Amino acid sequence: MRLSLFIARRYLFARKKQNAINIISAISVAGVTVGTAALIVVLSVFNGMDVLLQESTDSFTPDLEIRPAAGKYARVDSALCRTLQGMPEVASFHEVMEEKALARFEDNAVPVVVKGVDGDYGSHAGFEGNLVQGDFRLRDEEGYTAVMGYGVAHRLRVALTTVRPVVLYYPDKAGGMNAASLRTELIYPSALFSAQQELADRYMLTDIGFARRLFKTEGQISKIEVRLTDPARLAEAKARLAECAGEGFRVEDKYEINRTFYAMMRSEKLAVFLILLFILLIASFNIIGSISMLILDKKEDLATYRAMGMTDRRIISVFRTEGMLITLAGVLGGFAIGTALCLLQERYGLITLGEGGFLVDAYPVRMVAGDILAVVCTVFLIGTLASYFPVRYLVRKLLSSHSE
Repeated sequence: MRLSLFIARRYLFARKKQNAINIISAISVAGVTVGTAALIVVLSVFNGMDVLLQESTDSFTPDLEIRPAAGKYARVDSALCRTLQGMPEVASFHEVMEEKALARFEDNAVPVVVKGVDGDYGSHAGFEGNLVQGDFRLRDEEGYTAVMGYGVAHRLRVALTTVRPVVLYYPDKAGGMNAASLRTELIYPSALFSAQQELADRYMLTDIGFARRLFKTEGQISKIEVRLTDPARLAEAKARLAECAGEGFRVEDKYEINRTFYAMMRSEKLAVFLILLFILLIASFNIIGSISMLILDKKEDLATYRAMGMTDRRIISVFRTEGMLITLAGVLGGFAIGTALCLLQERYGLITLGEGGFLVDAYPVRMVAGDILAVVCTVFLIGTLASYFPVRYLVRKLLSSHSE
């Protein structure tokens, strides 16, 4: 065992002449412990929220989208569809007709996005997990039905038990500027879904045939949504699809489709990390105070160490190691507490979100090894730097005074 580590460990656990030093040392360890645990818990909660939000949007955001390179719609490309069917990377794909319309029920009118899909969309996209009422059904023996966002249904004041249909309006570009130029279609709600508020407040899923009839786009699509068997091979599948689609289409992955969403999640997580890190930086001043008081308490030992043949650099390393041990004790304690809290929350859901119809009852958590490693390394670095410069300055000053 190195001499400096041996002496530092004795200083850490031995009783000091001034009891205040023991108290400040304990406060220093507690500060680092709380800061480390808070960083681990908060980042794990952010990771859990990110996963939850991604799962709620994945039913709307496929791995890849194939869109017309120019204009809003394109004719169905049978050759491209055959290519998609023959690709082993593709788990499923769906032709989509999507456009804005106006929905009215009794005296309530709401602008909506009508998304026309086929009947297998619910199971292939995992959308059925977002349903809060009803069944995913786009057509029955009485006609076409719609799966509405919870927010859309709330603003329209429509329920699944209604006997009156929802009226959808879309302007007929061939008509004039009057009410008669509006195309209308009737539809009944079959289910309500809950997802991100922006989606649940705008979207209404219908049969693609119904959407084409409303928008007068027979034989056309606005995009093709593609889901992969292995999302980890996203870049490879995107490159291959871009080559197969040709110049008439462009291929975008889910990170490009939801560029703002993913950028916002990363920036929020980084902002919280930096704020907590700043608080931890302030708490590290306790380490400076603790080491400084320890040096003053042990100033008589400095001359003894020099008489024993220890160099100034070795004497400085004793107290620098002391600061590292205080930091290490706090980091290990914070890691244990933070990890335990996350595991308890993940298993038992101790802290709930309360009333409000959320997708989950308790705060979701997801521990990521990279985040925990970054927290441990960053906190340890801050503690080491916080003790390095004050120790170097104070020890040299006391040693020089002994020499005089």
